[in-house]
Amino acid sequence: MIIDLHSHTNFSDGALSPPQLVQRAVSNGVSHLAITDHDCTGGLEVALLATESAQLQIIPGVEISCLWQQREVHVIGLFIDTAEPHLQALLQGQQLLRMERAQEFADRLQAIGISGLMDYIQSLPCQAVSRNHIADFLIKEGRATDKQQAFKKFLGNNGRVRTAAHWCSIATAVAGIRAANGIAVLAHADRYRLTRMKLILLIEEFKDAGGEGIEVSYSNLSHEQLLSMAKLCEEMELWASVGSDFHTPDAGWMDLGRIRQLPQNCRERAIWLHPRWAGSESDPVARYIT
Repeated sequence: MIIDLHSHTNFSDGALSPPQLVQRAVSNGVSHLAITDHDCTGGLEVALLATESAQLQIIPGVEISCLWQQREVHVIGLFIDTAEPHLQALLQGQQLLRMERAQEFADRLQAIGISGLMDYIQSLPCQAVSRNHIADFLIKEGRATDKQQAFKKFLGNNGRVRTAAHWCSIATAVAGIRAANGIAVLAHADRYRLTRMKLILLIEEFKDAGGEGIEVSYSNLSHEQLLSMAKLCEEMELWASVGSDFHTPDAGWMDLGRIRQLPQNCRERAIWLHPRWAGSESDPVARYIT
């Protein structure tokens, strides 16, 4: 059994369509896959149709962008009811914020002689526009050689057209996930470049809001970082999740199912032991999709 609880399709900033993602998961031997697109759930129905003859359980999920102390952090929802109106209202609001930010990028790029961004965005299949799409546009236009240069030169904190993000709070994200009967999980906490003290403050606020889990094992994580995340999970009494954060086959080190096993000290808190997960095993996962 290979479980991967963090992946993306081209409905957000992933490279693969939902059927292509399913095919790759099956080829990699993944048995349980959560599709957690940024601030949208549109790819889930398409993915479920592609799994009718595949030995793969799709877990409905989402990854919500939040602001915490002026820093972007991500909260994943697993086993969500995608038809729940409060969650969908939140996600639609997030998508609107993304389009407004894209328009601001477009205006600033236009001011320095780079036009066509919004036309490019309208041609994409995605529901949730991100800076990654804008980086792709800049590469396509010959303004950057790769995404790293696009962010450094244009889109990052010191870029020529940088714009602030205005995401929801952690409490709002967790409330939306809980309203949809989902499990809220703090994503890849080690990537936020926080001091140990601030990381603990973040986790405490997340837990106080009703968050239940934290990603312990994910791609591109050293053994020492894995043990550190496992210790935090144990100390904070959270459920331990795992996920590749897959976006593209080009990043082989973040491929589907390429995740280390949970350390022994938090295996008893593995998220597949959560009552919500156990309750889903006897019912079709499609029950959570409309």
